[in-house]
Amino acid sequence: MPTYETVEYERDGATAHVRLDRPDALNALNEQLLSEFVDALAHDEADDEVRVAVVAGYGDAFSSGYDIGEDEPERSVDEAMLDQRTHLEAVFSARIPVIAAVDGPALAGGCNLALACDLTFATERSEFGYPDMHFGEPPPKFVLPFVTNSLKQARELLYNGKSISAEEAHRMGLVNRVVPDGDLGAAVDEEVDHILKTPGSAVALVKDMVNDVQETQGYRRYGRIDEYLGTLTMESAAATRFRDIRDEEGLSAALEWVHGTDKD
Repeated sequence: MPTYETVEYERDGATAHVRLDRPDALNALNEQLLSEFVDALAHDEADDEVRVAVVAGYGDAFSSGYDIGEDEPERSVDEAMLDQRTHLEAVFSARIPVIAAVDGPALAGGCNLALACDLTFATERSEFGYPDMHFGEPPPKFVLPFVTNSLKQARELLYNGKSISAEEAHRMGLVNRVVPDGDLGAAVDEEVDHILKTPGSAVALVKDMVNDVQETQGYRRYGRIDEYLGTLTMESAAATRFRDIRDEEGLSAALEWVHGTDKD
């Protein structure tokens, strides 16, 4: 069984549990966590007895998004564009279904991770959204338009950077099911039991077929383009100002400026 510093991996029969384990940082996605997450999913792929992977977060959040309180290694824009994150592709291309068990905020990159999973279950206290749009950074992979019921709903969430409740996310098609706080584990276990009654080969085949539908709609193509754009937008005036305030006055002041100031 693999062991990690920022991810906990556990297998329960045919189910692999991958838990984001940075609760003090609201499970913010830093480079180490993303690397360990991809490795954990690769371990699932290599284990023929694993039929389902469940992704959850420890503490008060599923994930608050990419770790904006942590400076990334010094590198050029060209280097950053060539070193794109692969965790969402690992979810998409996994032979097994990946279920997001969301309990608490799933925001920015955390929202993308929750929505990229094959199924998404959430507690009533959970919320979803892209507040990072306030400093001019589109999601580094365009997942939202492929899971909402309408492009207008995707536009709404991306234009204004607001967060929505789990019930609203369910209405928009982002979430499969919303359950009372405290009932998430039982609801996910029940869903896994149903999946296990279907032959694994059939599930893998159907996942490939559904993925093909997303591919014909441009899922991977737009994802690659948006990752490049995301790298470039981090050099924008708003993103640069955010980092300056963060370094001089702290993260709280930077977030206050981001969410309280009109941008050009």
